Amino acid sequence: MPKYIGDSKVPVMEFCEYCWEVLNDDGTCPTVGCVHNDLLSLNESETEPTKGE
Repeated sequence: MPKYIGDSKVPVMEFCEYCWEVLNDDGTCPTVGCVHNDLLSLNESETEPTKGE
């Protein structure tokens, strides 16, 4: 779902902060090997609940 600023009906384009490519709809970078995707997967693994605590 596109993001909008205020009451504007013009969608905001999101760019990768590392290689400046336009991000995919799911928030991933289309550039193969970009650190953006590695950081996303690392962040997802940190949010998984830990066992025993």
